[in-house]
This record gives sequence, C-alpha cells and structure tokens, in this order.
Amino acid sequence: METTKISKFQQRNENSIRLLAFIKAKKGKGKELLEVLLKLVEPTLEEEGNISYIPHVSMENPDEILFDEIWIDNTSLDEHFKKQYMINLPADIGHLIDEPIVLKKYKECFPIKN
Repeated sequence: METTKISKFQQRNENSIRLLAFIKAKKGKGKELLEVLLKLVEPTLEEEGNISYIPHVSMENPDEILFDEIWIDNTSLDEHFKKQYMINLPADIGHLIDEPIVLKKYKECFPIKN
C-alpha cells in the first residue's frame, strides 16, 4: 500500500504541516481499531493537499496506533476534517478507543536563508 505521494512530497515547503495522531484502543481492540482506520488511507491519499498518511502500530503495545501525516498546508488539513469519512470517524471508532485522540502539529525545519 502506498502511503506517500513522492511527487507531492517534493512540494513540501515552510507551510507544510506534519500531523501526528495518537490513538489508543481499549485493551485487546487494537486490531479491530486498525481495520477501521486503514479504510481512511486510500481516500485520504487522494485528497489534493495530502502528501503522506502513514499508519503505525506500537511495537510495545498493539493497542496503540500512530498516524504520521504530511499536509501541503493548514487549509488542506482543515479540509480533511470536513470529509464525510472524518466526520463519521468518532461514531465509527468511539466504542473501540480508550481515550481521546491526541493530535500534534509540527512544521519541518527548513534551512534559514540569508
């Protein structure tokens, strides 16, 4: 499964956003949660502003999932959360998660130009 659009990856700039989404399943529900979350990968990668959308499972706890995402800009990320599959996500996974999803935004450190 392709999780990064290489041609888009080269378009990263100082406005690009890296979003890390930390999702913790209820004990023993990680696999079931991951099955639901993996359905988001393909449509998300087709979004114009998405560069990468990579799911990870903790090597220490299979009930912990991390999505590592890169977006062209904050507007693209905002548009992502307006997609129907993202609007439906809380209802789709609410019974599987142990605590609220933690979202953290980062910016890439580009070299300072003089």
